[in-house]
Amino acid sequence: MVRKRWKELDGSVYRVFEQFPQEVIEKRRKLVPQMKEARRLGKRAYLAYDTLYIYETAIRA
Repeated sequence: MVRKRWKELDGSVYRVFEQFPQEVIEKRRKLVPQMKEARRLGKRAYLAYDTLYIYETAIRA
């Protein structure tokens, strides 16, 4: 539902950004290089809050 609302903002002057606590930002910053490497190798990888998922396997910082 939320993503649908984001699309309604396309072309408008409003933007939506995720805001996380500083601790979560630091954890995500540590996980991003691992995510990029996994994607470079053709694996499905994404971040959800402070957890990295590679092929549905959770990796925490």
